[in-house]
Amino acid sequence: MSIKEYIKSRWDNHAKKYDNISAHGINSEKDKRAVRSALQEILGDRKKVLDVGCGTGFLSLILAELGHDVIGVDLSEGMLSKAKKKAEENGYDILFKLGDAENLPFDNDSFDAIVERHILWTLPNPEKAINGWTKLLKNGGKLILIESEKKEGNVGNHHYNEEIARELPFSNGIDLEKFKEIANECNLTFKVETLDCEKINLMIVCEKTC
Repeated sequence: MSIKEYIKSRWDNHAKKYDNISAHGINSEKDKRAVRSALQEILGDRKKVLDVGCGTGFLSLILAELGHDVIGVDLSEGMLSKAKKKAEENGYDILFKLGDAENLPFDNDSFDAIVERHILWTLPNPEKAINGWTKLLKNGGKLILIESEKKEGNVGNHHYNEEIARELPFSNGIDLEKFKEIANECNLTFKVETLDCEKINLMIVCEKTC
């Protein structure tokens, strides 16, 4: 089984109980208000937004609530099934597609913004992913990453076995120095904001400059 097949299987199996775990998604009203307010300030009026690794759709729903045209992509059919059900129940017209965050099925210069929450740590090739996301952005488009700072040890071990976790460069949180190098190579500006949240503390906002 390849690493991607393993990761896909892991999240398919996890989909049913994903929303019941407090560390996942954006579950508290405090965190939702903080994320909603930050996205509203950054994105402004209606935009075409891609939610990469959308999971069960928690971030896609916030974006739709703000009035944006949203497409959500995930590697897991189980996660997408939950996301589609939530969108239907809340009356949001969100397109959810099966796709690999490192090889997305869209044309270049397609989106005003791309957002993700805790996806980089799951990727074996985050540099390839960020480069691909940048190409999908229009000039001046925003890349918004909601992540956790690098921690001691390997946080990925609580989701994957040690062998798989070793293959994920950001498995113990995002290394800001390494990310800065990647952003510079991709012609992205780079700034870090902190969020007043219980479960999320870091928002990285990039802009495509050319």
